[in-house]
Amino acid sequence: MALEGTIKDFGLPDIFQLIGLQRKTGILTLRNERETVTVTFENGLVVNADSSSKRLEDHLGYVLVKQGKLARERLEEALQLQKATLQRLGHVLVSHHFITPKDLKDALQVQVSQIVFKLFRWRDGEYHFGPTNSVDFDRENFSPMSPDFILMEGIRMVDEWPIIEKKIPSMDIVFRAMIDPGLIEIHEGGDGTESAFGALEEPKKPAQGPSSRIRLSPQEERIFRRVDGARTVQMIIDSTGLSEFDVCRTLFELLNRNIIAPVGRSTARARVFESETVPAPSMVPAYVVGLIVVLISLTALVVHLREPFAVTGMRLPLFAESQALTLEWKNHVRLERLHSSIRAYVIANRKLPDSLDRLIEARIVERSQTIDPWGRPYRYLAGPRDYSLSVETD
Repeated sequence: MALEGTIKDFGLPDIFQLIGLQRKTGILTLRNERETVTVTFENGLVVNADSSSKRLEDHLGYVLVKQGKLARERLEEALQLQKATLQRLGHVLVSHHFITPKDLKDALQVQVSQIVFKLFRWRDGEYHFGPTNSVDFDRENFSPMSPDFILMEGIRMVDEWPIIEKKIPSMDIVFRAMIDPGLIEIHEGGDGTESAFGALEEPKKPAQGPSSRIRLSPQEERIFRRVDGARTVQMIIDSTGLSEFDVCRTLFELLNRNIIAPVGRSTARARVFESETVPAPSMVPAYVVGLIVVLISLTALVVHLREPFAVTGMRLPLFAESQALTLEWKNHVRLERLHSSIRAYVIANRKLPDSLDRLIEARIVERSQTIDPWGRPYRYLAGPRDYSLSVETD
């Protein structure tokens, strides 16, 4: 059985469910404009995942260092040993006692889960499943994941992520604590996020006064201790060893309770180890295209200043093509944002908006975001259980 097509035609949950039900072994490859992800299955269970934008083994070592479980010098030594022996990085780290087997198992489980669950946020892309007789993965240190568990968690993320993104739209946001850490009281019952998505309630004010205590779950307390006004959301994710979704969901709850507050976005980039790989080729063109567009725009401006009545596109056909590509990209981004906003509205109101004006009234989007880059309003039609969103054509 060879499966291939587009995610729009055959959704990711259906793909995972089909492979799981038929207990297939092979590799599922998914591609979109930004990256390529491979998910490895054995007898219908997920046993590995990798991404072109952030290779599993490279990020594994980086995360272990950020968590304080591995010294940077040890990682560099392990990478050299890996090159010489061609063994898995995890095997090298454990066999040389740089980390414990449990550290490796926990890190692998989180890293593979992150890669897989991010796929559920894709709205477009192509997929291809190639069956094989056998697959290679770290059988000693990775516990296979059932498609049922992945589907349950993935669908939950799809439902809740648009709400989280309203307050945490980027991983480079920095938060600061709004309460004295000494007032924290750890509460063992529950994970502390039960009310976060019940009804998008107004932020709560933390109790005031010297004797007031703030009750947090162990996970909330663990994340709160890393909110210091300097770490970005991504740094907190890396240092806790928790999934991206769990950290962002907890930060959302802490924000709702006014226990933390945003201070802005970090402009500093995390330092990459010299021994880590360079960005994957699929990530490079975005920067190159951006630079080309800027250079072409500047050139066009100079030409226009010299000949204000000249038609720039006639002199510089490449500029016209780049401008068209830029508008197409803006259109793609706005449509994706509108889809996310509609899902957030449905979760909050238990129904589809009858028009895009409802999103504006709910302050989920601005009016300018309901108009395409060519100045035309997006065409939105809502049915009883579904909707369509498209660009008006001339």
